[in-house]
Amino acid sequence: MADTLNGIMRQLERQKKAIERALAALRDLEGSPAPATRKGGMTPAGRRRLSAALRKRWAAKKAAESVAATSPKNAAPRKVRLTPEGRKRLAESMKRGWAVKRAASAVKKTARKQRAAKKAA
Repeated sequence: MADTLNGIMRQLERQKKAIERALAALRDLEGSPAPATRKGGMTPAGRRRLSAALRKRWAAKKAAESVAATSPKNAAPRKVRLTPEGRKRLAESMKRGWAVKRAASAVKKTARKQRAAKKAA
């Protein structure tokens, strides 16, 4: 099994080399140069162009943000604060609510005590 696979692989490699030789011969006949291959990376000129474009983009964005921050149309909404009268009304309302809750709790406690006393008697 392994010998068969190795034989197939050797044959494919030979065919690959033959195809590459044929392509090279055709290129020579046609007179067209082999396609240039890039190894990746960026040229220094390309890097300078990209850096300049990014600096320009960020400068424009920063300028737009500063204009937006200073314009009154886009200003943050004013915080709503309690007036002294409103604060006083709120405090009184809360005191009344807690008084009702304390009164209800006291009623429950006396009812429980009465039931406990009946059971004990």
